Amino acid sequence: MNDEYFVIVNLLAGRGRCRRLWPQIEALLKKNKLSFRAALTEAPGTATEIARRASRDFSIVVAVGGDGTIHEVAGGLIGTKTKLGIIPAGTGNDFVKMLEIPALDPAPAVKILQAQRSRRVDAGRWGERTFVNGLGVGLDGAAAWRIFRRWNWPGLAHWTYLYAAVYEALFYRSSELEIRAPDWRVSGRLMMVGASNGRFHGGDFKLVPEAEIDDGLFDIYMISEMSPLRRLQKIPMVRRGEHLGLPEVQIRRAPWIEISSERPLLGHLDGEPLEFPAGSFRVEILPKALEVIAA
Repeated sequence: MNDEYFVIVNLLAGRGRCRRLWPQIEALLKKNKLSFRAALTEAPGTATEIARRASRDFSIVVAVGGDGTIHEVAGGLIGTKTKLGIIPAGTGNDFVKMLEIPALDPAPAVKILQAQRSRRVDAGRWGERTFVNGLGVGLDGAAAWRIFRRWNWPGLAHWTYLYAAVYEALFYRSSELEIRAPDWRVSGRLMMVGASNGRFHGGDFKLVPEAEIDDGLFDIYMISEMSPLRRLQKIPMVRRGEHLGLPEVQIRRAPWIEISSERPLLGHLDGEPLEFPAGSFRVEILPKALEVIAA
């Protein structure tokens, strides 16, 4: 394996934040005498194949960007012996919170990368797609679609998560869903359902405050229908992770779930929007499938 770092830079990450930070990050890598090769990308979806090819020759592949970039790069590394390094340069930066990698200043992240301390973490799989932080359907999926497909406010990028949550709290229509796990089943009109590996979603929402990324289980959150006013009232509680005692909230653990719906569902993988077709689909944990450089 090549001792150099292979660095994948998503210049589109963080609504332009990554593009602005890359010269500083590049200078920090050189200042700390880290030998590296860099690949710059501006096309969604290309980082996965770049990472997959790099894993054949490099022992560490570094994602420079946000959760979407990490999602793509990890997708090319899951199941390989190549380690994932991360220099955050996105908007929400949810996954790195679980690894204690600072997101506001790239200098500490470069130092963590240089130390090369690593841990093995779980990943998730839906069909042929993988994810590292979480999969969600319902209101959070609709918010992801609103942010990435409809709103593009570069100067207010961090606040779009909160704005989207407020908008969907007012207007999202819940669905009749059935959730099946190995030893339990839940059905009814649900506002949000997700299989989470990390604790944070949508930037600062501590949606599953007891989740661990290496326990071999998803934390499955299921939130029943609420009135729009009650949804708005509870947003601050979700941001602080204080919502677990609400009667509408259930969180259970499982290595896999099946979600069934009679209509298509808006959803996300690691914050990246997608639409799940009507019918049933299965989500399963991949225990310790990825080695990550962490603090």
